[in-house]
Amino acid sequence: MGVNRRNFLGLLAAGGAAAALGVRVTKASQSVASAASAGWDPWLEINIANLAWNLRQIQARVGEKIVMAVVKANAYGHGLIGVARALATAGVKHFLVAKLDEARQLRAAGLRGLILNFGPFSDADAEDIIRHGISQNVYTDRVEVLAHAARRLDRPARVHIKVDTGLGRVGVPYDRALEFIERVAALPGVIIEGVFTTFTEDPEFDPIQLARFREVCARAAQCGLAVGLRHAASSAAILDLPAAYMELDMVRPGIMLYGLYPSVRAEQERKLDLKPVLTLKTRVAYVKTLRPGESVSYHRVFTAIQPERVATLPVGYSDGFPRALEGKGSVLIAGRRCPILAITANAVIARLGDTPAVLGDEAVLIGAQGSEEVSASEVARLAGTSVYAVVMGMSALLPQVYI
Repeated sequence: MGVNRRNFLGLLAAGGAAAALGVRVTKASQSVASAASAGWDPWLEINIANLAWNLRQIQARVGEKIVMAVVKANAYGHGLIGVARALATAGVKHFLVAKLDEARQLRAAGLRGLILNFGPFSDADAEDIIRHGISQNVYTDRVEVLAHAARRLDRPARVHIKVDTGLGRVGVPYDRALEFIERVAALPGVIIEGVFTTFTEDPEFDPIQLARFREVCARAAQCGLAVGLRHAASSAAILDLPAAYMELDMVRPGIMLYGLYPSVRAEQERKLDLKPVLTLKTRVAYVKTLRPGESVSYHRVFTAIQPERVATLPVGYSDGFPRALEGKGSVLIAGRRCPILAITANAVIARLGDTPAVLGDEAVLIGAQGSEEVSASEVARLAGTSVYAVVMGMSALLPQVYI
């Protein structure tokens, strides 16, 4: 991009780089310039070049199919507005969220195109949904609430009908879906913009789900019912079930946009070459040497039996860094792995050994530094969780620097 990190942070403080990336400068993003360059607070670096790279890999795999980017859960912890704007700049026109407030935020930020709310809505939300041109997931008679609001406003309500083909979470059961589609199609003021399902990601059962969904769509077509965009494939199906996108209209990639894989097996197979987008960083706030018998943290979680150089980092589980990494994980300082001794709400204490470290040195908790890397998948494995939980668990209060 022709801007190195130090210059970028300076531009960000002035708003120039953020404007160039289409990211609005808020008080939070203005403060991150000083936090990332001179302060001690943790921050996230979001690599939009890698985000665009991952999008291109997905597009190459699915061909001409429409891509609806899943930006739910604060864009999987990466920052809703910044990520959505970067994806829009890269050509994405459609977005999926899981909460209505996220859809409102995208509209307020100037995002156009189709924004689909997967989550529920209240009676009071109905008119707001229509005014903002938000597409709404429906699967019960509550669609009539939208129909009434559409008639009051004299504006159409756009809906996507959720068909439950076996996940068992929400959706009209597949064997009753045609009847529901017929009822929705007859509602004045309601436009069926799409119909969709969600897979269990069980390799033996997903093809059965797809067959059920295709039958629903085929029967609707036989009855002369337009169902709009048909979509089923999220990241896992894009990798493992080509029929789920080849025979339908749109795909819904989520975790792969952010450079991560939907399963350990998918990461091992690497059918797509993805690049991580998120890096969690902070700075060394304190360095000291423990004498034998001295301890650190609550309940004296670690006690030195010999002199131990340790560093305190001002980041903890309140920021979304998993506490389960205590005594297991590592952080990167000066390009070296430093074992984690203790994790509290606001502090990580790491063993330095002979690693050179002084106050203000950059520390990486998730991401690369030099030739070393602590990946999100490594963090997930050591913490006994998934990469979804690791990145979605990042605090929304963490400032983001877009590089």
